[in-house]
Amino acid sequence: MASKAMDVADACPTEDFIAALLEYLVEPKLHGESSAKGDISQIAQESIAKQVHAVALLYNYYHRKQYPQLEFLCFESFCKLAVVIKPALMAHIRLFQRSYDTESQPFPLLEESIMEACSISMSLDASEDDLNIDGWPISKVAVFLVDSRKENCFLQFGSITEGVWSVIEKDVDVSNNSLEVPVDSDHVNKKKRIIKKPLKGKSSSKEGHFQQFAFSAVKEATACRVLWP
Repeated sequence: MASKAMDVADACPTEDFIAALLEYLVEPKLHGESSAKGDISQIAQESIAKQVHAVALLYNYYHRKQYPQLEFLCFESFCKLAVVIKPALMAHIRLFQRSYDTESQPFPLLEESIMEACSISMSLDASEDDLNIDGWPISKVAVFLVDSRKENCFLQFGSITEGVWSVIEKDVDVSNNSLEVPVDSDHVNKKKRIIKKPLKGKSSSKEGHFQQFAFSAVKEATACRVLWP
């Protein structure tokens, strides 16, 4: 119990944590995004929504994973805190301006993004040490690329969230059961047009597809030739 209490005491308070992330990730996007008429372009809205999505995830899951005693911020709680810290976000959030006329209108992009981040965080459950994710759909492949000595790694700056270093990622088309993976011609039988050393078994085949998909993501990100196993 004493160690847990120390952990909570050492944790960055919720408001300070959110404020720091909003300042670093979102504030640069809030300046100069509107036109002379005060309108905000679709691209600007998407950019701001993407950055705030990262803030919600970083707090609700990653920060609370280290300090699960901290409060989980639901959609409404997060929005209220966000606009207090950054009043400029009020232009992107309709939660506090709802009326009978606006209830039938679709949610603004930022609200949808915050809802999604809160839902993801709730599903992942930061308080759970051993979460069972068997059967969960796979929508993205991530690769942490290191050298043979494990002394250096490959990270991309701003590829997922602006201002943040991230591993290689590539979206998977979940609507397509069979992954379309580009295959290096050196590893294909040109007469039969099949991949050498096919994997056996349904599960092994699926894992093999994802592995090849990961290799293709590495090749796209680094322009390095990847040797298929």
